[in-house]
Amino acid sequence: MTDYISKKGLNFFHNIWQKKFYILLIWFVMFGTYFYFDGPFKNTPIKTFLIIGGIFTFLSLVNMKLYNKIFSIILFTGLVFCVYTPNMDSPDENFHYSRALYISDGHLYLPSSVEEMKVSSDISEVEGEFKKPLLQTELEDKQVSDKKVVYSNLGNTNGYSFVSYLPQTLGIILARILHLSVFASIFLGRFFNLLVFALLVRLAVKKSGDKQLFFSLLAIIPINIYIAASFNQDAFANGLIFLVIGLFLSYFEKDKISNRDILSYSLLCILIAFSKLPYVLLICLLAFLPKEKLNKKQYLLIAGSILMAALTSVIWLKVTSGINATVAHPNPAVNPMKKIIFTLHHFSDFTRMMIKEVVNFIPFKLQSLFTFGWLTYDAKAFMWFYLIFISVTLVVLPNGKPIKTFAKFGVVLVSMGIIFGILMTAYLMWGEVADISIKGIQGRYFAGIFILLGCISNFSRRLFWNQNRTEPLEYDQNEVEYTCTYIATLFILVSIIATISQYY
Repeated sequence: MTDYISKKGLNFFHNIWQKKFYILLIWFVMFGTYFYFDGPFKNTPIKTFLIIGGIFTFLSLVNMKLYNKIFSIILFTGLVFCVYTPNMDSPDENFHYSRALYISDGHLYLPSSVEEMKVSSDISEVEGEFKKPLLQTELEDKQVSDKKVVYSNLGNTNGYSFVSYLPQTLGIILARILHLSVFASIFLGRFFNLLVFALLVRLAVKKSGDKQLFFSLLAIIPINIYIAASFNQDAFANGLIFLVIGLFLSYFEKDKISNRDILSYSLLCILIAFSKLPYVLLICLLAFLPKEKLNKKQYLLIAGSILMAALTSVIWLKVTSGINATVAHPNPAVNPMKKIIFTLHHFSDFTRMMIKEVVNFIPFKLQSLFTFGWLTYDAKAFMWFYLIFISVTLVVLPNGKPIKTFAKFGVVLVSMGIIFGILMTAYLMWGEVADISIKGIQGRYFAGIFILLGCISNFSRRLFWNQNRTEPLEYDQNEVEYTCTYIATLFILVSIIATISQYY
């Protein structure tokens, strides 16, 4: 027993010595980023940095399968965001928190009138210390309450199903059962949201086969983890989207695709319709799977699945539109039907605007991937380094077996449809009739598109080796995976320090 412990101890210290430069770089980046954001030298939060530095050092030392490594990165770095992100400081978090409170009382769907929008008075306590660092609030001294108050902003969550809020609701219910504080209910709600996202991403990465590495790097974009460590329903939606993409990629490695595969994929896509409607188009990818993996009857099953998803989407859109017209603070200047007519009469202006949106995406919209809070602070300067990192990995790293041209065409076509759907949703639903512009679009809305398009690319194959080569390219997979995930975690560290510098 003594020899076993001694051997483990020696291996541990040997691992530290081997990775000493990686560990030193973590601490250098942490303090360097803090001072870059003008953090005061005298008030440097040493205890906080010891905790954060310890977590990232631990992540740099562990060796495990890639999907488990990604799960650990999301969970541990997300825990830091859970604690250090100020109270309700992620976009619309108070609205999402109120929806979780509402569901925790057994209400799955929104009521038909504002007067019925009653949630726990915890929402009043929470908004009383809005955007204050969570650890500096008095919410730890306030117990969760059964008292109800009318909260009209609950209507702002009308576009989302209760399913997306189940993880957060579980945290609130647990806090009530254990008679914990409001602070605890916020932490637990954030934590369970994060945990479900981490589990979904783990499964998605595992399913993605030989595309795992690039899939992983795009899944752990800092903003994805930041959002997951809040009450935002986008965490659950993104997790489902990533899982669907992972399943799609896994089908290329199967000899035959079963009816069960098609049905499970279709059900997940239909579930996505209730949280991120444009992404329901992912179901159309089934039609572009290699024909040798399917039989004729399965094409009928695919057609039926697409039809069912379309019908579900139309019904859900009608339901949410009805709620929006009565309880979600309707703006009389916003009218989708009138705007469509106005756009047709000004189609040349609309075309110019759409071209500008596409051109401006990388220099302007993509920066929001490193924008935090209610879009109030950012680490935009580091976004360009991140873009270089992702571009280099895309060009240099082997990205698995190439996908056939027909399937690639389908992926691009579906991606364009989703992008158009996202843009048109914002254009029609958020802007006034005579306003030919798109407002409110953030880069994180396209997280699924980044993964989908990234995983079908094969730039390294075109640049560095013959596409007809059948044997795999030889390289140290473990070393490449470690280096790439390590660099990706440094960008997460930068994002965490941006929050610390802003509030602590």
